Amino acid sequence: MADVPGHSSAPYFSQRRTTENFSRLCQLIMTICSDLFRTVLSHHIKPENLRMELDSNRTRLLQKGILNVEQSNLLYPAASQSKYLVSSDLDLSLLYILLRNICKIQTHQNGWGKTPKSGDKCLAACIERIRINRNMISGHSTIGEINDTLFHDIWSKLSSDIVRIEQMITGGTMFERGVDELLKCELNPSRAQKYVEAFRNVHCKYEKIKES
Repeated sequence: MADVPGHSSAPYFSQRRTTENFSRLCQLIMTICSDLFRTVLSHHIKPENLRMELDSNRTRLLQKGILNVEQSNLLYPAASQSKYLVSSDLDLSLLYILLRNICKIQTHQNGWGKTPKSGDKCLAACIERIRINRNMISGHSTIGEINDTLFHDIWSKLSSDIVRIEQMITGGTMFERGVDELLKCELNPSRAQKYVEAFRNVHCKYEKIKES
């Protein structure tokens, strides 16, 4: 699992609590949630078969307008730019698209792209709720702050769905322990800033694509 922090020897990250809340959520999305989606993808499509599955679903993904231009170029590069594609090349938004469209995961009761029913604990519902909460965090990218009440609400929901997915896919506790550690640890300043900037860059990139 990518870069889940341990106890830091660096000075405590002195920032407002609301800013710290935003930083923790950004790191949760960019590391644990993204790695969890990659684990789900690898569970349904073996890494060595990913290129073959993408090619066999090329018409479906491109003709339906499911992918934006940048995503299309990443999954289907020109022959001169072609490289071996691995799941670490994919961000959470693109991973969600692949899980939804080519992994044959049964949809949740309300259907992909819609808010699941509160009692729906199936794999698709858990994936969907992580996407929705990721978008909620994105809504705070401009100010970079989230108050305690909203932070604990989002964190609790993400944590619950992460644990459910991990139990369904691996039966382990690695991701669950990562969530607990990230909640309790002191934030390393440079690491926290790296994930905030990465989260904002992804958000800005997709906002520009939507505008165009």
